[in-house]
Order: sequence, then structure tokens, then C-alpha cells
Amino acid sequence: MAPMLNISEKDFERASKLLEFANVDYTLPKEVAEQANESNSFYVPSIKLHVARERTLQGKNWYETHEELAKQGSRMLPPLEFTRLLKYLGENDSDFYRDITEVKSPWRAEWIDAFFEKRQNGLYVLTGNKTKAEKLDEDTLMDDKRISLESWIENPTKQGLPRKDTKKGDLYFWHPRNGAVAGFSASGGRVDFVCLNWSPSYGVSDLGVRAVKTA
Repeated sequence: MAPMLNISEKDFERASKLLEFANVDYTLPKEVAEQANESNSFYVPSIKLHVARERTLQGKNWYETHEELAKQGSRMLPPLEFTRLLKYLGENDSDFYRDITEVKSPWRAEWIDAFFEKRQNGLYVLTGNKTKAEKLDEDTLMDDKRISLESWIENPTKQGLPRKDTKKGDLYFWHPRNGAVAGFSASGGRVDFVCLNWSPSYGVSDLGVRAVKTA
């Protein structure tokens, strides 16, 4: 087996550009390709997934984001996986955890894979770009309330939403409503987990997604 080649992300980008300029047909060694990919993501053991470090596809609405992610062989994080990501970062990468959750400017926001739909027998949460439907857990907090971020991510419902007994705190939680999708945001004034007024057709330049590789 060939020795492992250590290459920085910057050197990888330079080499790729030079080869493209020279019109050379090339294939990166599998080890190098995997190393470059992993440097741009977190591996979260509890969900066995690589999650992108940076938000992408800013400015696209929820539907467009799902469509673009599928083209890339990626998908969006549903609420439960998002809580697992935050828990992992809180325990292993405090700088990145603060970057996502800290009250500071600029506004940072990301889509979450959860669409809420009222049916005859109650409210449902749809994930997988609305391909999987499950009746909302009866223990889900259904009041707009300021809750503890740590309490939520430590003990969410089976669908990843805050429980009725989630402790009070500084996170603004807006409970699920029919026709809304979920999103997480932080700014200079507050941190929000929103399941209220984010329409799937809504899109602004600072609202993106943290992609998960499906393969």
C-alpha cells in the first residue's frame, strides 16, 4: 500500500487549479480525496456522519436547498441530528460551538430538515425533504418560550425538538405550526430555534445549510 500523503487544503486547491489550467485529465488518490473532504467536515460519532463545517447555498429557499443538496449527494440535517451535532461540538470544539450558537453579529442562520403539517389526527413532522412523516411526539414543547440550549440538546424528543420539561434559558424557541419549516439562527441580539414563521419559500443571503454527505 502506498504511504499516506499529507497535503494541506490550500496546496490541494492550488494543485487542482494548475491541473485544470493545463487541461490535464487527472484522478486524485482515494486517500488524498478523503483527507481533503474530511478537512471540511466534522465527524459526529453519535450519528456516524460527516457534517460540513461551513454553511453553503446561502440565499436559496428550503425547497431549492434540498434540490441542490441532492445534486451534490448531500442532504439537510433533521432536528435530532442537529442536536447531536451541537452536543458533539459543545464537548469537542468550543470555538465552533460558539460560532453557531453565540449571541454576536453577524446574523448566522441555517435550514433544518423539518416541515410541520396538520392532519386530521394531529400535527406531523416531515423530514427527508417531506418523504418521511411522523406524528409529533406528545412530549414536544408547544409553547413559545425561552429555553436552555444545553437542556434541549442534552435531552430532546425522539424527533429532536425541545421537551415540555426543558429548562428555562436564553434560547428563543418558537413551537411548530402548520406549514412552517425549522431553522436555527443567532445574531447580536438573540439565538432562535424557529418552527413558526419560516416559510419553505423564504430565502435570504445569510440563510444557508450545513450539508451532510449521504455516501
